[in-house]
Amino acid sequence: MTRQKLVAAARERFEAVGYANTSADDITALAGASRATFYLHFGGKADVLAEIVSEVHIAPVIKLVESLGELDDITVDSLRQWLVEFSGIYRRTRKIMRAWVQAGGREGGQLIGIADGMRDTFLDVMSARVAAIREKGNLPVDPEDARLRSLLMFVQIERFCYYVYLRNLRFDLDAGLDLIASQWYATLTGEGTAR
Repeated sequence: MTRQKLVAAARERFEAVGYANTSADDITALAGASRATFYLHFGGKADVLAEIVSEVHIAPVIKLVESLGELDDITVDSLRQWLVEFSGIYRRTRKIMRAWVQAGGREGGQLIGIADGMRDTFLDVMSARVAAIREKGNLPVDPEDARLRSLLMFVQIERFCYYVYLRNLRFDLDAGLDLIASQWYATLTGEGTAR
């Protein structure tokens, strides 16, 4: 129960004022706990942030990525719907993800493994899907090529969401998702060109 209060207080504080402006004392004061209790549960504020981001952002992203393997028919529309769901995760978690980005500049080494795990899960799932789609379309299948295509797809949607939701660049979200879906379709199937 105390751990949950600390996590809730940390999330509230990180979302309100960011990572840099939050201390363990701020979190404990908001949770009604002592500093010693905080350090009984966490090694520092980076640990509690990692737990929050893992739960509210990374776990849903990984679940969504795994659903790519369940798409029976790859179309621009099915890919676009998937991308809408992906961008929705960013929209819902943008405040805590801003704290995550801020923390990365301060605690990079401590947090890099979590981010790498999400990326690797995406690449593993997408590489298998890319290979299967290319094989079905009688296109050459090369595991390294499939992984490279997957990486480029990951970078494209991740950075697009980063700039739209975390850096607040004003783009037409629908037009961006349409363009990414058509590019992903071409990347996956070898058919068509990006609109």
